[in-house]
Amino acid sequence: MENLDISSVNPHIRVAMRSVMRRGSVIKQRIIYDYELIFIERGSMLFCYDGVNYTPSRGDFLFIRPGIPHSFDCSNEELSQPHVHFDLTYDYNSKRRRVSFKDAPDMSAEELALVESDAFRDYPRTPIVSFNNKTLAVELLFRIIDSFTSGKILAAKGALTTLLSELIYDNYPNAFSKSGSGLGISRQVKDYIDSTRGVQISLDGLQMQFSYSKFYLERGFKAKYGICIIAYANKLRLEYAAELLATLSVLETAEKTAFSSIYAFSRAFKNHYGISPSEYKKRRYSLQAPIQIS
Repeated sequence: MENLDISSVNPHIRVAMRSVMRRGSVIKQRIIYDYELIFIERGSMLFCYDGVNYTPSRGDFLFIRPGIPHSFDCSNEELSQPHVHFDLTYDYNSKRRRVSFKDAPDMSAEELALVESDAFRDYPRTPIVSFNNKTLAVELLFRIIDSFTSGKILAAKGALTTLLSELIYDNYPNAFSKSGSGLGISRQVKDYIDSTRGVQISLDGLQMQFSYSKFYLERGFKAKYGICIIAYANKLRLEYAAELLATLSVLETAEKTAFSSIYAFSRAFKNHYGISPSEYKKRRYSLQAPIQIS
């Protein structure tokens, strides 16, 4: 299992609120882009998570992870469920993500690309988590909510960082890398690039994003994946452009993938695929038989 790099944890709070679901309320199956931590303050519900039914009750904490299907059914009684939605690490998509109420089959490819990489994917998909100091966990959750709703974002973020340390050490004790090998950060850089494939990536930008030297990031990434960071990012960017050409013009595709001009886009595309984007669009997405691109 590839461990998380503790220095990269930089939570971004999307929503933090006290919430009551009235008796009879139902949230149909959905997936969320981010993480959600819920405290069952009062009441109970039928909670289906990854195809398994649970009946969490007063005092339980639920930790919902990105991309895992789940639903809520409060048919029998009212449910008080203060909660917080957050990204574990702030990235390019953090401002674009919203609280989702869609299931994966109902999402577009662009929406699915916003689903955050699950940092705990190697752990069992069980939603009910525990805290050795539940009193502290509850206090921190309400401090997050109160600070966030009053506009004290830094205080809310600080409280969430503390709560996350409790959550992770009590439930995912081997999540953090202690070796300092850099393997964790290389995976995070890759996940970041994978989620932002339509955006131009720079080593200076990644250095600011992850607070590591760009030389350290480059060396670790190439050692792990056998390719330079920018080469990998450009490859994904051009593959994304090739997909966009199915519905967009060459100019629109160049703009969507953040090339400085249509000429720069055409030159990069031809270097990668061996033909111009206009010719690619004509031959790949016309009624003619598809071509084979080496």
